[in-house]
Amino acid sequence: MTRRRGDIAETLRQRVLSGIHLGELKHGQRLPSARELAREFGADPRVILAAYRELQIEGLVELRPRSGIFVVAADTLLSGLQRRTHDWMVEVLLEAVGRGIPAPDFPEWLRRSQETLRLRAACIECNDDQVDELSGEVHSTYGLDVSGVDVYTMLGSSSPPKDVRRADLLITTRFHAHEVQPIAIQLGKPWIVAELRMDSFAEVARRLEDGPVYYVVVDPRFADKLGRIFAASPGAANLRVLIHGRDDPDQIPEAAPVYLTRLARERLPERSRLKQIMPQARVFTPETARQIFTFILRANLAAVESPL
Repeated sequence: MTRRRGDIAETLRQRVLSGIHLGELKHGQRLPSARELAREFGADPRVILAAYRELQIEGLVELRPRSGIFVVAADTLLSGLQRRTHDWMVEVLLEAVGRGIPAPDFPEWLRRSQETLRLRAACIECNDDQVDELSGEVHSTYGLDVSGVDVYTMLGSSSPPKDVRRADLLITTRFHAHEVQPIAIQLGKPWIVAELRMDSFAEVARRLEDGPVYYVVVDPRFADKLGRIFAASPGAANLRVLIHGRDDPDQIPEAAPVYLTRLARERLPERSRLKQIMPQARVFTPETARQIFTFILRANLAAVESPL
């Protein structure tokens, strides 16, 4: 149970931090209750509450008796983040010293391992929403220059598009691994089959059993894909997918659970009342993140060590 609580606490921690960073969560905003998240995670509400208490100790959330759970005030959050960051940095520096890297040399060592090369990635998927989701994560989290590539446009060309030929790394999902692999081999490119976090999909599947759940997307192809993803869910008939620019978002009931793709969120007007019920922490699983960082560090360090 302790490990389960730790996993849930880490997911909630990343959601809160990511939500604040992206502007989807505000200081003082109420968060989903322990009972609501218990349905999402398939866990006992007491386990969720214990996870929330961990975040309260860290200074990220506030548990108010008979009122709910709230994102803490900005000054309290900053203090908690600084404390956690300091503790983490001490551990990193101790680990560096233990590996023979003096603390004064560590910043330059880290910079060279990430910034010696200007690396490019091509994110390949079958619809604009997922291409944008993958590309946004790769650029903002890992610092790579990114081009989004439609897999069917790529396959319809007599030769791979320039963005694919120029890329240092190809990234796709398991849905299109069989189509990207031959091109990666043909071009001699490293490639990664990104595993995506399934938190939000699992949450939607559970919520569908309780009633209608709304998605707002940009590309009709992703709307079709969502239908296939949830086809086997007990509440599949409750899935409602709206396409930005074609369907009217005002038809969504005020209290209904709503999920917005990153691209849809960017294109909605500022005045839109639609709010995603809980932001996704990250797109990629920790294992995929490890693969991307491994590629970046190995490529950079190989360039540093190569003779002129």
